[in-house]
Amino acid sequence: MIKKGDELSVNVIELNSEGRGVSKLEDGFVIFSTGTLPGDEALVKISKKKSSYAEAKLKDIIKPSEFRLDPVCGHFGVCGGCKIQNYDYDKQLEYKVNVVKNAIARIGGFKDLVISEAVKAEDIFFYRNKMEFSFSDDEWLTDLNSEDVKQKFALGLHVPKFHSKIVNIEKCFLQSNLSNDVLNFTREFFKSRDISVYSTKTHTGYLRFLIIRQSSNTKDFMVNLITYDHDEMLMKEYCELLRNNFPGITTIINSISDKKAQVATGESEFVLHGSGHIFEKLRSSEDRAYEFKISPQSFFQTNTLQAEKLFKVIKEFGDFNKEDNVLDLYCGAGSISIFISDLVAKVLGAELVEDAVKDANVNKEINKTENIEFVCTDIKDFLTGNEKVKDYNKLILDPPRSGLHPKICEILSETDFEKIIYVSCNPHTQARDLQIICGAGKYEIDKIRPVDMFPHTYHVENVISLNKK
Repeated sequence: MIKKGDELSVNVIELNSEGRGVSKLEDGFVIFSTGTLPGDEALVKISKKKSSYAEAKLKDIIKPSEFRLDPVCGHFGVCGGCKIQNYDYDKQLEYKVNVVKNAIARIGGFKDLVISEAVKAEDIFFYRNKMEFSFSDDEWLTDLNSEDVKQKFALGLHVPKFHSKIVNIEKCFLQSNLSNDVLNFTREFFKSRDISVYSTKTHTGYLRFLIIRQSSNTKDFMVNLITYDHDEMLMKEYCELLRNNFPGITTIINSISDKKAQVATGESEFVLHGSGHIFEKLRSSEDRAYEFKISPQSFFQTNTLQAEKLFKVIKEFGDFNKEDNVLDLYCGAGSISIFISDLVAKVLGAELVEDAVKDANVNKEINKTENIEFVCTDIKDFLTGNEKVKDYNKLILDPPRSGLHPKICEILSETDFEKIIYVSCNPHTQARDLQIICGAGKYEIDKIRPVDMFPHTYHVENVISLNKK
């Protein structure tokens, strides 16, 4: 019998949806091991034992998988960013298709469906247009002999499974070199001045988050420093030195948050330089691009170039024409609504977050799209007894990671849309929701296509179209 603390050799056959290696013993007992890849023969140590499975940590690679690569990032394995950066990219795509396939079959109960190959990313490094870095006085230390041990000042990314521990990131391969330079400059600026870091234990301290947003299709670059309060003289000095060192920065903001929750948003803002926002473009074709205003709190797809591919999949699955009236639920800042607007008669976007709806209306004006309306509303209330819904023959859903409320799924299962396009960053909640939506017998799954928005991570975006029977 296997017990906690045992060490054993395993052959890894696949990755689970969280990026952990899966091995099976002769009796069918399953072992999930961190740090392993399909094809590895590995020595692992059992860290947790249950009746039908165990969790284990990697001790040593006995024989590496032929698809195992040397990671390019020096922080690999410590920070929680790129868990499968050491896995061949084509194999990453196969893995993500299997994540979708397993979720649809096991959770949704849909069998024998054809899933298209994942839409691959051309840029698998430096692809993010937004990064959130955290300040902490609880630095994850790898060198206990370093002089920095006493200072314990960190600005970087979270260590997995630790609430406050932050690893000082010197170079991240997810955003640009300029982003890395700004990150390192910011750390040294505040560290050299002995500026305090906000503590979740005492709820005191000044520095909280650094958010960098960088447009892919324009030259715009935003630095947003989130602090507990506003120190005018300190921010003036920081802004001047930042601009002198990095003239490519187009706007600098100091956002203020005195909330206890460690969430990277501000309740108020001081614009230190520039307009306080940036612009990004999404290209729908060689001769057509839509422009979007991005404020410090705005949501926007984090991988611009893959967002263009994602939206083109939505257009393809929607089979839109000039007679279509399209309902776009969870429309956010209106990017999908605007992207399809020139193909259809009209679009109505619905969203609960008031600031997102304000951004959507601004983007509507920027792009001079006259056939779109945006409303701020609870989605469940909007669908319940709303006669307007009957005026729309096609539906787009792009809910948050948690998916749809069961009541919304029940309502949708009785609707009469010709086509429903469900976009999700979580195939598991998507499969759960589709089981309810298709349960009444009105809808059936037509097409499925994953899109790799985040190379080197286990996350996958998935698009599914439903046809009315």
